[in-house]
Amino acid sequence: MKSFPFLILIFVFYSCSPSDSVFEKLDASHTGIDFVNKIEETEQDNVLNYEYFYNGGGVAAADFNNDGFTDLYFTANQGEDKLYLNKGKLAFEDITQTAGIAWNGEWKTGVTVVDINNDGWQDVYVSVSGNVDHPELRRNKLYVNNGKSEVSFTEKAKEYGLDLATFTTQTAFFDYDNDGDLDAYVLNHNVKDFKRFDVEAVHAMRDSLAGDRLMRNDSGKFTDVSSEAGIKGNPIGFGLGISTADVNGDGWLDIYISNDYIENDYLYINNQNGTFTDQITEATNHVSYFSMGNDIGDVNNDLMPDIITMDMLPEDNKRQKLLFGPDKYEAYLSMLRNGLHNQTMRNMLQLNISSRPDGVRFSEIGQVAGISNTDWSWSALLADYDNDGYQDLFVTNGYLRDYTNNDFIKYYAEIGENNNQSVLEVIKKMPSTKTPNYIFKNNQNLTFSNKQTEWGFDTPVISNGAVYADLDNDGDLEIVTNNINEPAYVYQNKSSESGKVNYLTVQLPSSRAVNGTKVYVYCGDLQQYRAFTPTHGYESSMMTPVHFGLGTHKTVDSLVVIWPDGKMQKQTNVAANQVLKLTYAPNANWSREVVVTPLFVENKNLDFEHQQMPVNDFSRQLLLPQMYSYQGPRMAKGDLNKDGLEDIYIGGGKGQPGAVFLQQKGESGSSSRFVRKEQPAFKQDELCTDTDAVFFDADKDGDLDLFVTSGGYEYLPNDFMLQNRLYLNDGKGNFTKNADAIPADKLADSAVEVIDFDRDGDLDLFVTGGAIPQEYPRFNPARLYRNEGGKFTNVANPAFENLGVLTDVCVLDFDKDGYDDIVAVGEWTPIIRLKNEKGVFKKVTDGLDKTIGFWQSIAANDFDNDGDMDLIVGNYGLNTQWKASFEQPMTLHTDDFDSNGRLDPILSYFIQGKSYPAYSKDELSDQLVPLKKAYTSHESYASATTDDVLAIFKDKKPQKQEINTLSTMYLVNNKGSFEMKALPMEAQFAPVYAILTEDLNGDGFKDLLLAGNQTHGRVRIGNIDANFGQVFFNDKKGGFRYLPQHQSGLYLKGEVRGLVFVNNQLVVAKNSGLTNTFIKK
Repeated sequence: MKSFPFLILIFVFYSCSPSDSVFEKLDASHTGIDFVNKIEETEQDNVLNYEYFYNGGGVAAADFNNDGFTDLYFTANQGEDKLYLNKGKLAFEDITQTAGIAWNGEWKTGVTVVDINNDGWQDVYVSVSGNVDHPELRRNKLYVNNGKSEVSFTEKAKEYGLDLATFTTQTAFFDYDNDGDLDAYVLNHNVKDFKRFDVEAVHAMRDSLAGDRLMRNDSGKFTDVSSEAGIKGNPIGFGLGISTADVNGDGWLDIYISNDYIENDYLYINNQNGTFTDQITEATNHVSYFSMGNDIGDVNNDLMPDIITMDMLPEDNKRQKLLFGPDKYEAYLSMLRNGLHNQTMRNMLQLNISSRPDGVRFSEIGQVAGISNTDWSWSALLADYDNDGYQDLFVTNGYLRDYTNNDFIKYYAEIGENNNQSVLEVIKKMPSTKTPNYIFKNNQNLTFSNKQTEWGFDTPVISNGAVYADLDNDGDLEIVTNNINEPAYVYQNKSSESGKVNYLTVQLPSSRAVNGTKVYVYCGDLQQYRAFTPTHGYESSMMTPVHFGLGTHKTVDSLVVIWPDGKMQKQTNVAANQVLKLTYAPNANWSREVVVTPLFVENKNLDFEHQQMPVNDFSRQLLLPQMYSYQGPRMAKGDLNKDGLEDIYIGGGKGQPGAVFLQQKGESGSSSRFVRKEQPAFKQDELCTDTDAVFFDADKDGDLDLFVTSGGYEYLPNDFMLQNRLYLNDGKGNFTKNADAIPADKLADSAVEVIDFDRDGDLDLFVTGGAIPQEYPRFNPARLYRNEGGKFTNVANPAFENLGVLTDVCVLDFDKDGYDDIVAVGEWTPIIRLKNEKGVFKKVTDGLDKTIGFWQSIAANDFDNDGDMDLIVGNYGLNTQWKASFEQPMTLHTDDFDSNGRLDPILSYFIQGKSYPAYSKDELSDQLVPLKKAYTSHESYASATTDDVLAIFKDKKPQKQEINTLSTMYLVNNKGSFEMKALPMEAQFAPVYAILTEDLNGDGFKDLLLAGNQTHGRVRIGNIDANFGQVFFNDKKGGFRYLPQHQSGLYLKGEVRGLVFVNNQLVVAKNSGLTNTFIKK
C-alpha cells in the first residue's frame, strides 16, 4: 500500500424561525438543478492513491446567452460537467447534452469564465487534475462560446496553447501586463510524497507538472513565461486558491496564492515590467498553514483590499481534539530556520493597513474578527449578502474522509504495510466530516457574527466550490454550492423582500478589457470599493455585475470607476435599486491620492539591537501558556549629564549588558542623535536579564541614578543573576554599581516605579515580583524599598502579599489626598489598587478588583483634562483562541498533578458553553501520565471537560485562578473610583506590552500609542502580532479614535516592549530586535 498522504505527516509532525431566514434553500424540483458531484471510491481510485481525491469541484456563474440572466456551470470530478441556463424565476434548464461539453474520463477541478476571444460571449476554461498515470486525461479544457442564443461551445484549448497536462486546481485570467488582453495564471499542485527535503534546494526546483504557470497572451496564443516572470514552480507548491487584485494600489494587478501544507502562501506584487516579486514575508506576519481557498475584498470600507484565506481549524472542541497532535516548538523553529514563513492552522483575515506602491502591509485579525474557526473549509466569498453596505463572508466546508483524525492515524500506523485488509476497508475507517457551511454578518466594526442558523445554513453538507450571483435579478445575491455526493444547493436571498435596504448593481461592458476595473461608491458617510475580478473563493468564478448594498441610502452621491487603462469616469446622484449599465466613457485621468505626510517618520538616530539567548521554556514546563524568558527590553529616560537633554537606558537580554545613550543636539534643522556611552559596570552584569529600569536620585546628590530589575524564566530560583541592581551616577553619565545599597532578594522581578510613599523628601521604590522561574504560576512577592539615606530596606506590608504574577505598575495619587498610591497589574490578577494611607498601603475593593485579566502593562495620565489621573491598562487582547468573560472565565488549575515535584498549570477556556483543557491529548498526557490510562484514544479525550480531567486526580486540591476579560481598557477617574470605557477594536489586535501617553497632535489632550505583540506563545495558538504600533487620538469627548497605520507612519514588527518620547522623537525597543527611532512631524 502506498505511504500515507502528506497531510498526515504534517499533523504527526508538528434565534429566528426558518421563515425569517435571509436565505432559503430551494429544492431541485423548483430550480431544475440536479447536479451531483458523485465520488466513487475503488481499489484504484481513492485518497491513498490521489491525495486530493475529496477536494471537490467548482461552480461558474455567467450569462452565456446574453439574455440578462445568470447561468450556472458545475464541474464534476468523476463524471459529466453540467451547464444550466437560467430561465427566470430561479428555474434552470440543463443544456449540457447540446452545449458541446464532453467528458472522456478527466478529473475536473476548477472552472473559470473568460471571454477568451473578446467577442462579447462568455467562454469556459475547465481545470483538470487527477489521473496520475494518465496524462492524456489531464489536459485542461477551453470551451469557446459559439455566440448564439442556443448556447453551444467548441473545445479549443490546444489552439490557444492552454491544453496543459499539469495537475491544475484552478486558473485565473487577468491582464498582468496591462496590454489590454487577458493572460492566465494556472494554479497547480503536486501528487508526490515529500517527507524530508532541503527547503532551499526544493525551492530552486521547477516541476513541470506541479509548478504553477503564468501564461502570457501573445495575440491569442498563450506562452509560458513563468520563470522569467518570477513565478515559483517548485514541487511543494500545493496550490488551492488564487485571487488577483491591485493590493498595493499602483494600478497593476497582483496575485495571492494559497498553498496547502508547509509551503508559504505567495503574494506576488506586480513590478510593472512583466515580472513579479513574492512579498508574503514582508507584507504579512504569518499565514494559514493548510491554506485552501481565498478571496480579496474590503471588509472595513477603508477602500483598501483585504485578504482572507481558509484553513481547517474546527469551531467545536471535539473536532479540535480529534485533529490536534503535540505542540512541537522545536520542529516549528526548524521550519522557520529553513526559510519558511510563520504558519498557523486557522483561517486568516489579513487587514490591509498600507496599500502603497512602496510596500503593502497586512495586520492579521481573523480571530478577533470571529472568522478563524470554520473547520475543513474551502471557499471564502466576500459579498454584501444583506445589502447593509458592508461585505459579509460565506464559507464552504466539509470533507468526505477525515484522514487527519488522530485515532485513524494511529490505526493506520498500527496495521502497517502487512495487513490483510483491502484498501476500501481501510478507507472506510476514516470518519466523514459533514458540517454546515458558515455565513458571517459583518458587524461594521472589524468583527463578524456567525449567522448559520438565522440565515438558513444549518444543514450538514460537504461543499467545495461556490458562487454568489443575483440569479433572480431582484437586487440581492443568491449562493450556489457544489456538493459531494448530494445535489448542488441553491440558496435564494430574500433580503430585497423586506424593502428596508437598497442596492446598486453596476453592469460593466461585455469586454475582457474590464477585468480589474475598480468601482467606488460614496453615500453620505458610507464608502465602498469593489474590484471586478471573476475568480473568487475555491475552484469557482463569477462573470457577474458588480454588486453594492446601500443600506438605507436611496441615492449614491457619487460613483467613480477606474478602468484598467488608468482612465477614470464619475457619475453623481445615481438612484438606488437599479442596474446601472456603464459604457466606457472616461472623463478624467486617474492618479494616486497625494500621500499625506505621516505623523512619524523613521530617522534611525539610535543604534542598538536587543539580544536574547534562545531558550525554550516549554522544555522546562510543558504546559505553560506562553514563554516567560523573552521579557525585555524596557527603557528609562532622564538627563544623566545635566546638559538639559534627556538620555535613555535600554535594558539588555541575557548575555548582553544594558546600554546608556546620551542625547546630542543635531545640526541645524536636524533631529538630535543618541550616542552610546560605554559602562563597564553594566558589562559585569551582562548575564542578567533586564526587565525594567528607572532613573531617580537615589543618594540625593543632584544627579539621576539607575535602578534595574532582573528577571527572566531561564534561571534557577534564587540565582545570583536575579539580583536587582543599583548604579550610582557621577553626574556625568558614568555609573558605578552599589551592591550594598539594596536588599539581596535574588528574585525574578518584572517592574519598578519610584514613589515617595512616606513623604520624607527622598525617593523610594516599589518592585513587582514576576513568576518564579520554572514554577509558573507561583510568583515572587512585591516589595516596597524605603530609601534611608541612600540605602534601601524592605518595608513589610500585608497589602503586598499574594498579589500574583505582576507585570507592571504605576504610581499616582488616584484619590488626590496628597499621598502617592499604587496601581499594579499582572496575569490572573485584577487591576490592583493600593491606597496609601499616610505610609501604610491597603487594597481598594470597588469593582476593579473583580476585573481579572492577563494584564501586561499600565500607564496613567489625565486624558479628560479634569485634573486627576486616568488609566490605560494593556491586556492580552481578543485576537486569540483564548476566550474569557465573567460568565465563562478562562481558568488555570495548578498542582503537582503527577507528583514529580514540579507544578503543572492546566489552562482551560470555554468552547460552545463548556470549559475544556487548552491542550491536545498528547500534550496533556505526555505531562500527566495518568491521563494515558484514563483516555486511551483521542475520541475518549475529545469530549472531556475540564472537570472530567480534574476528577481523575481526586487526591489533588489544585489552586484555581480565573480571568474574565482579555480586553485592553481605558479607565476614567471619577473622584477616586474608575469607570471602564471601551477602546476602538484596533486596541484588541494583540497583547499590549508598551503604552505611551503624549499629546501627539498638539490639541492639548493626551493621546495614546499602544504596542506589543507576542511571538513566543504555544505553536497551535501561533503568533499574536497584529499591532504595528497603534496611535489613538483623543476625541476630546471621553474616547479615542484610531489613526490609520498609513497616516501614523508606524510599522513596528516584532515584540515591542518599550516606548519613550524624547525631544519630539519616538524610541521603540523590541525584544530580539533593532531599536527604532522616529521623528514626529
